[in-house]
Amino acid sequence: MSFTAQSLRDQLAFALDAENSDHYRDDLDYIPAINAAMKWLTAVVNAAFGENKIGEEFFREISYSGVFQTNNNSRVSLDIFPTEVWTVLAVMALPTTEENGNPAPPTPDNTRSYYLDNLIHVSSLNACKRISVESWTDGLFNPTEAGYDGDQICDELKLYSYLQPINYRSVSRGETSQEIEIRPSVKNGKVTVFWAKKPSEITQLADQIDFPNSVFQLLFDKALNYIAYKQGDQTTLYSVTSADIQQLITVL
Repeated sequence: MSFTAQSLRDQLAFALDAENSDHYRDDLDYIPAINAAMKWLTAVVNAAFGENKIGEEFFREISYSGVFQTNNNSRVSLDIFPTEVWTVLAVMALPTTEENGNPAPPTPDNTRSYYLDNLIHVSSLNACKRISVESWTDGLFNPTEAGYDGDQICDELKLYSYLQPINYRSVSRGETSQEIEIRPSVKNGKVTVFWAKKPSEITQLADQIDFPNSVFQLLFDKALNYIAYKQGDQTTLYSVTSADIQQLITVL
């Protein structure tokens, strides 16, 4: 389960022997320290996940799925997701879905992709293999490769693939800034995307921290490290938490 910023702040105050003191302020010390620790941990997780040192189970509590309609280029824009995307965990083409009672959103423009919040994912027989940019063209002419979109085999035998989000139009924001492409083409068709929500910065201590409880100690150590650095005490708190963090990174 996730936890609140308040619980982390209370532990920091205890470690600093400042439970009933106003020496450290929430707005100037605790909240900035917690946000700095979250940014740091996000970078660590990105590196560890990219090197296959941690699995998808790390993202369990911040994982979501959604059904989308692709555009005419068989792409889905990250800008239309209901949350900011940290990482794409899986893509499945042509899913079986169920209605959830929400009204169907209008989808008038076939050059745009849409988030279909009236549908939930049930199943799919077409899990997409993630392909790197360098290997994306390999499947164009090879019927045995995922992503083949030719006519040498029947559609039922084709294997689907997807390309990591790419900026195709050199724009910094908007619905075409980052797009996932699926092949064989699912032009204006349905796909399900599973993703991890990017942790949001906290603005108040009542906010939930979008990390699993298993990393509470790691965030605590780094936030304590940050406060120790600010107060100029780099011989006690800083050195101890640095050693702890290094040990925890090794375990992670």
